[in-house]
Amino acid sequence: MKRVLKVIQMVLTCIVLMGLYAFTNYRNERRMVTEIDLKFIGNDNLYTTYEAVNKMLIVKQKGAFKAPKDKVALSTIEQWLIEDPMLQNATVYMTVDGALRALLTQRTPEARVVTDSVYYLDTRGKAMPLSEFHSARVPMISGNLSELSLLDCHKIIEFVSQDVFLKKNIVGIRVRKDQDYVLQCRLDQFEVHLGAATALQEKTSNFKAFYNKALNDNSLQSYSLVDVRFKNQVVATKK
Repeated sequence: MKRVLKVIQMVLTCIVLMGLYAFTNYRNERRMVTEIDLKFIGNDNLYTTYEAVNKMLIVKQKGAFKAPKDKVALSTIEQWLIEDPMLQNATVYMTVDGALRALLTQRTPEARVVTDSVYYLDTRGKAMPLSEFHSARVPMISGNLSELSLLDCHKIIEFVSQDVFLKKNIVGIRVRKDQDYVLQCRLDQFEVHLGAATALQEKTSNFKAFYNKALNDNSLQSYSLVDVRFKNQVVATKK
């Protein structure tokens, strides 16, 4: 008899515990989420702000954010966030204690494109609008631009950014026409005629060899153009 009572007691205890768990879980699922904790990762230069992203979310949500925890659509919020022209990626998740968080990766400009309009080219080679919050110090791209020339300029800028000497001295690219590019140097009125965006290692090595020799000879200021289009040859034009 005692054994039966113990079994009944254990069963009742389990039922009570399961009921409490179900009730707690129900209340937790129905808990209202009223804000999103935003965090930028990566680059410190913010081309957007927490306030701007929150404002955009309010517009998308058509009001202040408020939803039961079990009704929060994480994928929808992520889609809203990556529609922001300043953001490259967004990861939205719910913490164990029910807080809604979003990790944001902003886009990073690599060049400023100057045509009839002005915009950035980001590190993926895609057009990116200027920011009202921060101005990037990046090389400038100008001239007769096309879809092909912008792809080539992205390739050239990526190459330049990984070379300490070039990154320090190259401040822009002037597009003469497709597959004909001129690098603009920090030194006033001094350019490098690169030609097509091919054999970049060889062409820039020839340019650096000429630059260092002319610098040692104190003759660098005498030149206005260095042509490195031809294999194993550098043609320099004096001012």
